[in-house]
Amino acid sequence: MPTTNLRTRISRRTAVTLATMSVVAAVVGTAPSVATAVSGSSGVTRQAVVQTQNAESASTAPNLRIKAANGVTYQYRRFGNPSAGSVPLVFLQHFRGTLDNWDPKLIDTIAAEREVILVDNVGVGGSTGTTPSTVQQMSLDAIDFIDALKLPRYDLLGFSLGGEVAQEVALRRPWQVRRVVLAATGPQGGVGLRASDPKILASALSDGPGPADFLFLFFKNTASSQAAGTEFLQRLGQRTTDHDAPASLATRDAQMTAWSEWGIPDKSKFVRLNALFQPVLVADGDSDILVPPKNSQLLAKHLPNAQLSIYPNAGHGFLFQYAVKFGKEVNSFLDH
Repeated sequence: MPTTNLRTRISRRTAVTLATMSVVAAVVGTAPSVATAVSGSSGVTRQAVVQTQNAESASTAPNLRIKAANGVTYQYRRFGNPSAGSVPLVFLQHFRGTLDNWDPKLIDTIAAEREVILVDNVGVGGSTGTTPSTVQQMSLDAIDFIDALKLPRYDLLGFSLGGEVAQEVALRRPWQVRRVVLAATGPQGGVGLRASDPKILASALSDGPGPADFLFLFFKNTASSQAAGTEFLQRLGQRTTDHDAPASLATRDAQMTAWSEWGIPDKSKFVRLNALFQPVLVADGDSDILVPPKNSQLLAKHLPNAQLSIYPNAGHGFLFQYAVKFGKEVNSFLDH
């Protein structure tokens, strides 16, 4: 894996951020918030949202907070450029990832054409509560957040563990979820979802993963993919204020349990996908070592209305390696 002079090519801020984040796995200095919206009133929340639309980017959008009926206060960011007839796109993050771990280039490409909502689920980052240890409960927690925002209709983008949660949300709320994007994820009971390679596990389960771990797990071991990974890590350093809190080790352990249970091989679970009738874009890199792309093929096969995109010379982080290209593909898919 190319790591020559890696330390000098990645900012100290980014290195610190990476040291406190989890790199999706086989499991997979903070300033005060400049805008908060802790309220059961959609009016208060909406006022904060309107102030951010058309003026913010992924690197500058403030952290907002809202308390849901389950008693949890969720931290989120909401901004973008909603067009006539569009609905908000809710992003569900990878294992132990927080608001700060989304690629600004990817998010801004998508937000140029629609409203986006990034959220820390229960117990993650700046959200309160205890992270559950099942994907099913995570989906119910995500629904509580969406209900607190009073969204009658919305799209979903789920990455890795977030893609598992997105599937469950779409199955539970078919009258609300319009379209779904599933990135580097797999169906319940899929293939090779319980990683056993010692090298993968060592990087994925590290208490303090660093840039080299992330490049190994998310990007293919080629010069071009590794270079794209380094550029992505540098982009994470663009945000200079109002940082999210890092995910805790307790969150890591709970999510690892959820991921492992989801990955128990069981072909009988595939039949559930027949009920996810919404249009779905399924995508992955051709060399994903965390969630083998065979799982994307299974999703495309068993979902009634799915299209499949496999990105070349890319791994689990294909959506960051091809940030603009994938962002445009997402917008095109959601517009039709």
